[in-house]
Amino acid sequence: MQILAVSGSLRADSTNTRLLRAAMQLTPPDVEIRLTSQVARLPLFNPDLDAQAIESVARWIQEVRWADGIVISTPEYARGYPGSLKNAFDWLVDTDAHVDKPFMLLSATSRSTIAQDTFTRVLETMSGVHVAGASTIVPLLGTQLDIPGIVGNSEIAKRIREAVEIFAVELRRLAMVAGGGQSG
Repeated sequence: MQILAVSGSLRADSTNTRLLRAAMQLTPPDVEIRLTSQVARLPLFNPDLDAQAIESVARWIQEVRWADGIVISTPEYARGYPGSLKNAFDWLVDTDAHVDKPFMLLSATSRSTIAQDTFTRVLETMSGVHVAGASTIVPLLGTQLDIPGIVGNSEIAKRIREAVEIFAVELRRLAMVAGGGQSG
């Protein structure tokens, strides 16, 4: 099971990125989570440009295609998600990379509900499949926990682990449905 982690924050020491890095350490043994670094490298979306001719865009599309699902953690700025995150997903519009792609949201605070709701609608409009049962809030705002601190906090680690496990179970179920119920 392969999951692509996408942080909506470009900050070097982002709480959202720390949350995703902690999730990478708390996954079941048969699940690989890979954190993308492409969001910060993408040029502004322009449908006149050939996406495959731009290395960062081609790599981003390839990463999304590689993934069985996507986990996203994003801050909320001015009642919305960052433009860099929207830009990244705009590059997927003319591709099949995100079609029927399951996604979940990990939020580092209960104060970013508008960004989460709005971004969910955008991804669903792009034919993404929201696994709402896996999406969760992990209250990190104001804790200053580093990655070892997040992983070492039993309550927080349990919440992250359970969310990723629910997502993995749903990814397997969706793969079975898409494959006609055959295991392989």
